[in-house]
Amino acid sequence: MKVLLMDLDVIRERRPFPNLALMKLSAYHRAKGDQVFLNFPLQPVDIAYASCVFTWNARRRNGLSPDIIFGGSGIDLKAELPPEVEHIMPDYSLYPNMDFSLGFTSRGCIRRCPWCIVPLKEGGIKPVAGIYEFWDRRHRKIMLLDNNLLASPNWRITMEDLIAEGLEVDFRQGLDIRLVNEDVAGYLKRVKASQFSFGKKKRRILRFAFDDIAYERAVRRGIELLLDNGIPPRRLSFYVLHGFGDDDTTLKRMEILWSYNVDVYPMVYKGVDGKEPARRIMKVDDIFWHGTRRNINKFLRLVGRLPE
Repeated sequence: MKVLLMDLDVIRERRPFPNLALMKLSAYHRAKGDQVFLNFPLQPVDIAYASCVFTWNARRRNGLSPDIIFGGSGIDLKAELPPEVEHIMPDYSLYPNMDFSLGFTSRGCIRRCPWCIVPLKEGGIKPVAGIYEFWDRRHRKIMLLDNNLLASPNWRITMEDLIAEGLEVDFRQGLDIRLVNEDVAGYLKRVKASQFSFGKKKRRILRFAFDDIAYERAVRRGIELLLDNGIPPRRLSFYVLHGFGDDDTTLKRMEILWSYNVDVYPMVYKGVDGKEPARRIMKVDDIFWHGTRRNINKFLRLVGRLPE
């Protein structure tokens, strides 16, 4: 049987982020002896799947055959893979040159952030797998997609497995700074975070988020606890949400992070149409934030001020 997999989030001339659902479908069908094609088949196929993660790319399904099986959070928040597919080792050959493994050890979240689709899509927090389910032993790096790893009952097991195997890990979705305590700090000091390039230097980065000024005290407490446990500030990076609703605290949140000498990564909120919020002119006196110049310039452009 010939199988077509379509990644609707792929944009020409950009390196696509691997679609995990398609990688699992590929592994499932290849295990049955089927031929699998990604995006551009050169011949008719017997079955086709299309996955879309971002809502603003969902329009790409227009004009496609109604016989295609569609899924992904950009199209259907409740669509799920069958268990025999969900818990299969992904087919890493589907995206050439991948040098890391990819997966979830937990699903859902304990938070109810109004800008996030996770509560609707996945519900409350629950463990779903260990790293050995999706870790390809040829890789020395794992990218975890857990939405709130530290809230999951299996977070210690995940950390212990990562440490025992000596794997680099990218906590891609960020860790919840509100859940950092002495126990968590001890694990984060021992785990081998992935290296990221900052100019000519590389640093091992632990990702967190500061999206709401309401938990300022928890952010300060968490950072100070990590620093007290010997984790340098330049190993800490914070996503900073900008442009959701009428929130006007972005600068204040960034200034708080600047006071701790940690990196910032502005995350611009996009609506279901993929559009960024209108520019808001804000007064920015001094620019001392740490992070890549591209990220800082992106934020300053959105608030109406580019560096001199």
